[in-house]
Amino acid sequence: MGQPGRPTGRATRTAAVVAAWVAVAALAAGCSTGQEPDDPDRTQDAENAALRVQTVWGADRLDEQTVTRLEGEVGDVLSDYVVEAFLGEFPREDFVQSFGAFTSRAASKAAGQIDMLTASSSGDATAMRATQLEARLSFLSQRRTVYAGSAAVRFAFEATMDDGSTRPLVLDGRILLETDGDKWRIFGYDLDFDDGVATDADTEQEDGS
Repeated sequence: MGQPGRPTGRATRTAAVVAAWVAVAALAAGCSTGQEPDDPDRTQDAENAALRVQTVWGADRLDEQTVTRLEGEVGDVLSDYVVEAFLGEFPREDFVQSFGAFTSRAASKAAGQIDMLTASSSGDATAMRATQLEARLSFLSQRRTVYAGSAAVRFAFEATMDDGSTRPLVLDGRILLETDGDKWRIFGYDLDFDDGVATDADTEQEDGS
């Protein structure tokens, strides 16, 4: 056990990852490959949209096979989170399993923000489908060994309510991941969530009052 007031090796590593992403986020925001998320020719049918993953930063330091593998591994983690947090059978009440891919510390924090990180506020919906699932990945590596990743995400859904109306839900922001061997975990996030529920202020503005 580390001495009081002195960070452990893991804490130091995590702090370094977070600090590094301050610089990486600015670079990745201006980079892209492939089709942009808002391309007008991308239309969605009544089925769930597929998760689209693309690497926008760090691929130049890695070979193509490694990038493909990493995209698959991180894509699996993000897919598991999306399914548990936003999809599945509705109506539903249990969203606790949504954080299975989180580190213990991140999961503890996320449990206290469950309404912001899951569709729990729309748990009374009769159906839920994904309309857009985009993840733009950046990787940090040292000597060609990747030790962390970041996913700039836009996850959009449509909830069907019991009166037949629909409600849009959108999760935007950044998810931070770290790896231990071939196991990826979400250790942090900076996300904004719009659950499609009008606030009192929104209602007053619409009414012109």
